[in-house]
Amino acid sequence: MTAPLFVACLALAQAPLPAAPREAVVTVTVENMYAAADDGTAVVSQATLGEVVDVLETSGDFARVRTPDRYEGWIPRAAFREYEDASAARYARAGRVVEVTSLMANVYRTASVTKARPRTLAPLAARLEVEGDGPTERWLSVRLPGGDSGYVQAGDVKPVDPATPRRRGSRDEIVATARRFTGTPYLWGGMTVHGIDCSGLVSRVYHANGFELPRDADLQFADPNAEAVAREKLEPGDLLFFGDDEKSISHVGLYLGDGRFINATTHEVPSVHEDRLDDPHWSAIYQGARRPR
Repeated sequence: MTAPLFVACLALAQAPLPAAPREAVVTVTVENMYAAADDGTAVVSQATLGEVVDVLETSGDFARVRTPDRYEGWIPRAAFREYEDASAARYARAGRVVEVTSLMANVYRTASVTKARPRTLAPLAARLEVEGDGPTERWLSVRLPGGDSGYVQAGDVKPVDPATPRRRGSRDEIVATARRFTGTPYLWGGMTVHGIDCSGLVSRVYHANGFELPRDADLQFADPNAEAVAREKLEPGDLLFFGDDEKSISHVGLYLGDGRFINATTHEVPSVHEDRLDDPHWSAIYQGARRPR
């Protein structure tokens, strides 16, 4: 009885460990993440320029990836550049780095807004590697994740230290960031000003202000790092959740104060706009609030 048990334990001990996921950097402004390796399937989220993602598996021209917010989906392999090994330098993790502060920043081919169309766009909170100063104080030369060079206007970015955590914004800053998205079209799975959904809005707003939230509304509601808040104690920046009941959360908005909140919704006008919490439509499905910590 002892010998077979010993052999089994030895075999278990010698079993190879699962390989660590490969890593890659997203090289396009924004790319849809699909439910399967087919761009005709449902969009579940989006990956954005400069994000370092885990490559979990590949199938034809697609790869299943995991974004920094731990969300998984399939994206075209042409949308990222894979790192050769663990020792390869990850994009915008060291050196001189700037972070986009505009909702969307043009990255130009030359230090001019008129001589040629932009090379690409960089969304809010994307980080870019700086190659050097531009010909004037207005410009910075940057290296993009795919290896190309370009120029960004200094007014679109701020310098950051990639070795330190993002600074956490105040409640006023969170509200101000959210209001900048006003008028953005609603897009299921969207994560940028080109189109955004309810949970994408609050996760992007909080990300830009130094907080990392789960991707989906139900996950944000159940997040153990968020504090439940009574309706009478709501403060600007709190997250408001809606659904048929607490087990079927389907929508989230960001409280602004004075009974108002901002959300990306298909209700009435499919866009990011403000609503009142006491509106009969919303009050009938309100399920509670959370305060990210």
